[in-house]
Amino acid sequence: MAYNLWRFLEDAMSSPSFFRIAISTLAIVALFCCMQAAALTNASLKGGYSFLVNLRTANQSTNQFAMEGVLTFDGAGNVTGSYTSISATTSSSGSLGGTYSIKANGTGTLTFSSGSTAQYAITLDSTAGGIAHGFQMLQTNDTNNEIVSGTGVLQSASTQTYSAASLKGNYALQYDPWTALSTLAEDGGIAIFSFDGKGTVKVSETVVFDGSVQTGSGSFTYAVNADGTGTITPASKGPSFAFTLNAVSAAGLAGGYQFLDTNTSDGPGNLVITGSAAKQ
Repeated sequence: MAYNLWRFLEDAMSSPSFFRIAISTLAIVALFCCMQAAALTNASLKGGYSFLVNLRTANQSTNQFAMEGVLTFDGAGNVTGSYTSISATTSSSGSLGGTYSIKANGTGTLTFSSGSTAQYAITLDSTAGGIAHGFQMLQTNDTNNEIVSGTGVLQSASTQTYSAASLKGNYALQYDPWTALSTLAEDGGIAIFSFDGKGTVKVSETVVFDGSVQTGSGSFTYAVNADGTGTITPASKGPSFAFTLNAVSAAGLAGGYQFLDTNTSDGPGNLVITGSAAKQ
C-alpha cells in the first residue's frame, strides 16, 4: 500500500492539473500577503484617541510637564482635541487643532497650530481593519536638552457619547512621578480602582515611597464628559486626576484610560504624576 500511495503522489505531481492548482494557490497566498501589507495613509488614523505625553529632563530648574487629553483625527489630515496639562504645580486645560500626515510605512507627523505649537513625529501601531489602534509620539521642535514623548490609544473609530456608565468595574492602575529634583524621594504605585458606573470609585493601592512599602484604601467621586475625558476627585485632601478613556467597546464600556494628577501642590516640589489603567 505504501508503494501504491507513493506512486499515486508521483503521478499527481507530474500532471498538468497539479501545477495549475499549485500556481493558483501560490498566487492566492501572494495576493493575501500583499493585502496584509497594504500601505498606510491618513485614513489609517481616524477617530478619537486618548493621549499622554511626559517631559523628561535632568535640569532641576526646568518645570516638569505632562499633558493628557483626547485627539480626534478625521482620516483626511486634520486633528482637533482637548487637553489638561500640568507644569510643576499649575494645571490648565484648553483645545487643540492642527494637521497630520501618515506615510505608507506608518510613520508620520503631527503638527499643532492652535492650543499648542508642538510638532511630533508619530508611529502607528496595532493596525486592524485599516485603522491604527495606537501610536507613539515624540516632540521634534523642542531644542532644549529635554524630551517630550508619549502614547495615543484608540477610543473608538466611530463617534460615541460617553458618561459615568462608560467607566464601570475594576481597573488595574499604575503611576509614576516625573521629577529632576534629587531632593525628592522616589515613589511609584499600583492600585485597583473600582468604578460603580454612577460616579463613585473605591481605591485599594500599594505604594513604594523612599524605599518603604505602604498600602491604603479610599473613596473618590468621578465624572466623565461626552468626549471621554473626565476627572477623579477625592472626598477631602488628596490627589485629583484628569483622564481620558480608551479602548471603548461597542457596548460603550472603556477598556482603559490614561491620566495625570492635577493636584501636585500638596507635594514637596517640582514634579508631575502620570499613568495608565486597564480593565480587569
